[in-house]
Amino acid sequence: MIDELRTSAAHCFVTDLQNPILEELDLHHLRKVLRVRNGERITLSDGNGQWCSAYFTKSGILRDGEIFLAPHPAHSRIAVVPLKGDRTELVVQKATEIGISEIVIVEPTARSVVRWDERKQKSEMQRLGRIAQEASMQSRRVFLPHVTGPKPIKELAGDGFAVAEPGATGIFSGLSVLIGPEGGFTEEELGLFDDSVDLGQTILRAETAAIVASALVMANAKRVIQ
Repeated sequence: MIDELRTSAAHCFVTDLQNPILEELDLHHLRKVLRVRNGERITLSDGNGQWCSAYFTKSGILRDGEIFLAPHPAHSRIAVVPLKGDRTELVVQKATEIGISEIVIVEPTARSVVRWDERKQKSEMQRLGRIAQEASMQSRRVFLPHVTGPKPIKELAGDGFAVAEPGATGIFSGLSVLIGPEGGFTEEELGLFDDSVDLGQTILRAETAAIVASALVMANAKRVIQ
């Protein structure tokens, strides 16, 4: 973790670091929720690895010093089927905080409980994108994760994903994991994938499995970078 990012009063995303302008939602969050004071130092990022320090003032944001570019991380991915209640939001939030590069939302599978209709998909994906941005602000990320989908499970099968399945054997060293719905995958769905990964000795809730898988993937990503 870069010390300037860690110690800043807040971290926000802007379109243009040369002329930084905060969105109204972010201004409200800084003023009313975080209670950032006039003159306090914050950090800004464009979401693509560039970042800088700035001062929060009543008249606007004043950039302080040069713009830095962070090294690009290994491309890490988890894929999840929409879950009940607010569990999909929890997965997006925690995977973002852990450092995942891409969070793929999967179209309903055979045993899916939650099924979005076409009218709801766009608004749900926009909301998940906002949750990822807020989690990136909290965790001081300079690369925003991509929240993509919904994608059919067959599209993931030929794209390097390993499926999380209790009792899987072998050593997993990849960067992409697919998590099943509350009811798990059918034998036919499992047969689409060449690789599988075991996440432990117990049966995990889908959202817990996604968080464990995110940590496993990031551990592998760290070894790739080294």
